[in-house]
Amino acid sequence: MAANNEQKQPQHEKKKQTKPCVGRETFERMNYLYQAAMLMSDKSPHLSAYYGKLTKSIGKKSVLRMEPAIKRTLCVRCGVLLNPGYTANITDYRWKKLCYLQVDCTHCGFSKRFYNSKNHQLWLDNPASVIERFEFD
Repeated sequence: MAANNEQKQPQHEKKKQTKPCVGRETFERMNYLYQAAMLMSDKSPHLSAYYGKLTKSIGKKSVLRMEPAIKRTLCVRCGVLLNPGYTANITDYRWKKLCYLQVDCTHCGFSKRFYNSKNHQLWLDNPASVIERFEFD
């Protein structure tokens, strides 16, 4: 009976420990699928689109946000990784005060404009938006 009590105590101690980041496994899975989409973007755009859509759907289902820089590299409509020269055509427009970057997906034909002004800053780049920072080993 003494051996049984010793075995139960380590399991009880494991339950007391909290996870450092909620959804870490989901983020790791999304990262793996994004890397797979990146590798397949020039060889097989259809497979890249499948992995990209799967990455987005996993994030939506688990209610986790993707980094805006990563989100911008995936096509909104088909999910293919927008790799310049292979799956995307990028043009830079500058006319008077209007400046934007237009990204056209060659897989589905969807075009997206990213406006760029000198004083624009993303919310995630703002120091006031950071509540808590996690460091992983």
